[in-house]
Amino acid sequence: MAICIWRGDAQGVAQVDKVTVDNVEVGDIFTLTINRKTVSYTATAGTPANVYQGLSAAIATAAIAEFPTAASIAATDSLAAHLRLTGPTDGTPFTITGSTTNGGNAEVDVDVVQSGGNGVNMIQQVNLPAGLTGGTFTLSFEGQTTGNLTFNESAVDIESALEALSNVGSGDVAVSGPDGGPWLIEFTGTLAASTQTLLTGSGANLAGQSVSVTTTTAGQPGDNHRLTITGTQALSESVPIGFYLIPNEPDATASGTVSSNHTDAQWLSLLAHVYGLSNSASLSMVRTTSTTATTRTFTIEVEIVAEKGGQVVLAPTVTRSSSSSYDLAAVVSRTIVSTGGNSANEVQVVALPGNPSGGTFTLSFQGQTTSNLTHDESAADVEAALEALSNIGSGNVSVTGDDGGPWTIVFTGGLASTDVAQITASGANLTGGTVTISTIQTAVPNQNEQVLLTMSASVTSGTFTINYDSSDSTDVAYNATSAAVKAALESTGSIDSGDMNVSGPAGGPWLIEFTGNLAGQNVTTITTNGTNLVGAGTQSLTITSLTTPTGSGYWNNASNWSTSSVPVNGDTAILEASNRAVLYGLDQSSVTLAELIVRASFVGTIGLPRVNQAGYLEYRDTHLKIGASSVRIGEGVGNGSERIHLDLGSVQTDVTVADSATPTGLGEHAVNLLGTHAANVLRVYRGSVSSAPYAGQSAVWATLQVGFADDPTGDVELLLGDDVTLGSVAIHGGLATCLGKSGSAITSLLVTAGNVTLGGTDGLSQLNVEGGNVFYRTTGTLGGNTVVGGSGTLSFEGDLRGKTVINAITCRGDTANVLDPQGVVADLTVQYQSTSRFPELGANFTAARS
Repeated sequence: MAICIWRGDAQGVAQVDKVTVDNVEVGDIFTLTINRKTVSYTATAGTPANVYQGLSAAIATAAIAEFPTAASIAATDSLAAHLRLTGPTDGTPFTITGSTTNGGNAEVDVDVVQSGGNGVNMIQQVNLPAGLTGGTFTLSFEGQTTGNLTFNESAVDIESALEALSNVGSGDVAVSGPDGGPWLIEFTGTLAASTQTLLTGSGANLAGQSVSVTTTTAGQPGDNHRLTITGTQALSESVPIGFYLIPNEPDATASGTVSSNHTDAQWLSLLAHVYGLSNSASLSMVRTTSTTATTRTFTIEVEIVAEKGGQVVLAPTVTRSSSSSYDLAAVVSRTIVSTGGNSANEVQVVALPGNPSGGTFTLSFQGQTTSNLTHDESAADVEAALEALSNIGSGNVSVTGDDGGPWTIVFTGGLASTDVAQITASGANLTGGTVTISTIQTAVPNQNEQVLLTMSASVTSGTFTINYDSSDSTDVAYNATSAAVKAALESTGSIDSGDMNVSGPAGGPWLIEFTGNLAGQNVTTITTNGTNLVGAGTQSLTITSLTTPTGSGYWNNASNWSTSSVPVNGDTAILEASNRAVLYGLDQSSVTLAELIVRASFVGTIGLPRVNQAGYLEYRDTHLKIGASSVRIGEGVGNGSERIHLDLGSVQTDVTVADSATPTGLGEHAVNLLGTHAANVLRVYRGSVSSAPYAGQSAVWATLQVGFADDPTGDVELLLGDDVTLGSVAIHGGLATCLGKSGSAITSLLVTAGNVTLGGTDGLSQLNVEGGNVFYRTTGTLGGNTVVGGSGTLSFEGDLRGKTVINAITCRGDTANVLDPQGVVADLTVQYQSTSRFPELGANFTAARS
């Protein structure tokens, strides 16, 4: 048979399920459930799409950890509409169920798909350049132009000027806004609710405007380069620490060695060379020495404060000197506190936002003002004008930009890396400018109201009525034509034939559009009555798998195995040298392996924790369910696994646990074993092991042996749950606890070392204690001929319930003990043998509680 080695590297595929509903009625409740947590949605419309959208939103709002992401998918040519549930991309599976509750009646749903009403007028806005001091402008509409309008014109005068145009007319515009604008121009009257040509404007005769100056980058000086060098040696060491400095700066002039005993001047001299500085005056240095109970630490803190100050500088490499003159056991390191640099030159931008066509402007900097600059000045001329100022000077600014701006001004030279004052400007002598006109509100034409009537999908027969303006129609058949629906509306006597159109197939949906005298109006609400419709209560919800999940954690994925096939009957499965967990596809109960080997080099996990990391109790399989004639865990080199959950079913198994990792969960055990064959064998030598520790779990061990690898008291921690049936048990070390409620007495128990606690209600047919401690806290009967010898102790302490001991207990030697200080064994008899503890009674005597 094959040897299958776990790889655990299959590609992840997300689970995708499709939820479909049918025969939806308003009031029906649709519920999805995962791990006893539910998300429900009550239909507000008789359509599947309403349910898909509602469930998708409800899942998102609920934010339940177990639930996958949900999306309402619209119908395509190849796929019907549905709710799509998508799990994580790593293939983590989910198990979901669905149910419905009938809450609705058959009905004809009424939806206003377009409200009737008047349209929306177009509004345009007129803006003049900021800062105007005088002049005039004109507005033009479809080829006609107003007279001159002053720069501070009122809204009333602009309205009059526009209405004076022959293609506008009185009452066709309404102008609002402050004197000087901006002005809002709404098209009304004959121009209402329709799109109009955008006005144009001419500002050639405007005078004066604002000049914009903004700071885009504030100037700032750079950080200085700073370095810390440390050396640590034993406090008892008298030889100094040697530091070998290797330069990394391109212009460095030397490398060298300096020690903890050298002077500041010697340190500064070498540092100046490795940094490529002309002298050490550019350096600031602080040296300190600190001690602990066992060590001495020498520290140098250096900063470049002048030459290369504020620049990025490459720190030297610092190692321990290999010279025998220095401490060769010292530990030397360096820390770059700051590489230096990060300086920024200030950048300011000057712009003429009003687009003047003539005139001049000036710039001012800290009280000094340039000569006049033309509206279309070049960047070179702006730069020259600024450098002519005595508080700027030649080479201290760089100006770029097109003629007429915007101009970008970078402060350089003596003003580089400096947060300078912002330039101010005056545009009082600029002329002309752009009249900006924009659309603030687009026009919307008048629209007719449209109403859609939709019948519940489950309806199979019957009639309904339509109510309009408080009047009911004649009965309308469930499968009526659009003409029949129109006739029914006319039968109300509240609406004329020419005031509506009805379209749609027989059985609907039917679209009603109000026309004629009701065109462009918000009409009276339509209602329906579906009491006489038949077919309610047939809603359904179906969940279908679109994509089966898989991935690197799936036992049942062939790509995760070296043989490219999942282990089958008679195979040997080996998990080693891997951290790839086995999490899903765990139900392999139909398979019986020859051997399951989980070596210590496998540090992944097998099975799921009882509590998911998201905080919920796990609802998927937590144990690998598989049969195996032999199971060997934790052999070889490695830290082992912190979680191995195995359910061996009813197959006879011989299990050996050589070692395990420490479990991460509080109260958890690394190895958790289940299995019910009457001849099962379990041997534990080191590790954290439990068997059926939780309610509802069970296990049978005909033979249980606990040893130790190194430490007879601490190598093993073993917990046996309520429903664990035990036969022959031998404990040679560790900490073993049996909760004992299986209903069957333990056949025999031999203890030579460690601590064993027997709780619950199960009895014990034969007990031999040759060492260690046995705490008998079960109410089950202690039968047979109990023998306590060597350094062993049998204690009835810790449980005040009455105990039954069938025969006298034999206690051999001086170090063996039988303890019952609370008197829980009513007829306790102890036969002491070969003891000197009561010399007046002899070496052999019997003590009985009376």
